[in-house]
Amino acid sequence: QAMVDSTQFNLPDDFDIEPFIHASSDPYRVNKERVKVETIRIYDTLDWRLFNKSLVLYSCADKLCLRKLSKREILHSVSIPSIPVFTWEFPSGKMKEQLAAVIGVRALLKLAEVHSRSLPYRLLDREGKTVVRLVYEEIRLSRNRNAPALAAHLWLLPVKGYSKHSQKIALKFEQAGLKVNAEDDLYFRGLKAADKTPGSYSTKGALQLDPHMRADEAAKVILRFLLRVIQFNAANIEKDIDTEVIHDFRVAVRRTRAALGQIRSVFPAKTTERFKEDFAFVGKLTNELRDLDVCLLKEDAYKAKVAPVLRNDIEPLFDYLRKKRSEAFQKVIRGLKSKRYATTFKDWETFLDTPPQEPPAAANAEVPAITLARKRIFKKYRSVVEAGNLISESADDRMLHVLRIHCKKLRYLMEFFTSLFHPETMNRLIEQLKKLQDNLGDFNDLRVQ
Repeated sequence: QAMVDSTQFNLPDDFDIEPFIHASSDPYRVNKERVKVETIRIYDTLDWRLFNKSLVLYSCADKLCLRKLSKREILHSVSIPSIPVFTWEFPSGKMKEQLAAVIGVRALLKLAEVHSRSLPYRLLDREGKTVVRLVYEEIRLSRNRNAPALAAHLWLLPVKGYSKHSQKIALKFEQAGLKVNAEDDLYFRGLKAADKTPGSYSTKGALQLDPHMRADEAAKVILRFLLRVIQFNAANIEKDIDTEVIHDFRVAVRRTRAALGQIRSVFPAKTTERFKEDFAFVGKLTNELRDLDVCLLKEDAYKAKVAPVLRNDIEPLFDYLRKKRSEAFQKVIRGLKSKRYATTFKDWETFLDTPPQEPPAAANAEVPAITLARKRIFKKYRSVVEAGNLISESADDRMLHVLRIHCKKLRYLMEFFTSLFHPETMNRLIEQLKKLQDNLGDFNDLRVQ
């Protein structure tokens, strides 16, 4: 944290630091200080929201810092005894505001922990004044000094008013063959050692389809990606650390059902119907849990709408909803461990790994992906317009729900096939559709509650 304006030099393995510093520091006197050992913890969300915005959140001692990736400039820091899980638990301030805008309701998780052993040196001039500061640092996964070092660095810290001295020492280091480290070494090395790959999980994914590939092959590319999202989130549901895990799981299941229903006649009808039923079962497992999560996530907002004198009186309702949520969560876990769930995914993986049938068993199997994409997107767009035209101020709630379902299916189709069209045009259309969906979604949540 004190190394913001410093220069970091990489050191080769088994580098003998003590004689090097003394040899490089002539004519200065070297003053060696006490060793400092610190634990550095790196945080992000399960879906890498901070990394995707080129941000690094880390703690050291009792301080939490937010900085830009590959830069040592700290944007915000806050002294904090324990690390909050959600942004609303942070103390008010700039860090809370910036984090809330990036990570929303997602939980912060500790992704890596490394230990820094720093040996500071001061270089003194003839008058005994400190003109340059040096820090030799070793990074390890454990506090044990005998554990292999992930990295070793030598930091050069300028002292205000004595910049010419630090420039002289920097030149000596470079002449000795040391290279300036321009990369964000600690962040990437720490995550690699913890077996984490930044940006490795995304619910969107950059699906690249060939316009001329067979429609059944294109559908399987899409469905394999969705399967990976389902499996990733299913593995994290039981930890119950982040309500958005359930949400991502549900969306991937829903998209799978939409793909089976909307990318029409690319697989045999019997196969399509069987898996549509199976994924309807998987989707229903989490219905009650998600409805309760949505309500509980908005608890503070709902309480704020009640007169202050009555807010304590509404607490039993939320206690009851938390109890119901706990019961619903256990039902989900039982469902994920059920025989039907296991059979569904075993058969689904087998189907996705099966080569295309020759001759094809479905009418659209061999149709070029671009042809089928255009046809299906336009047809679903017309369904949205027709459903919307039926709605007036006196319309039944169910009609708005029907429109919402049509909008979802249209958006899924557009997202599945984005790579086949001009990306800017498609993204702009999807953004417009999302605004309509958000309004319809808020209305539906209020109706359910």
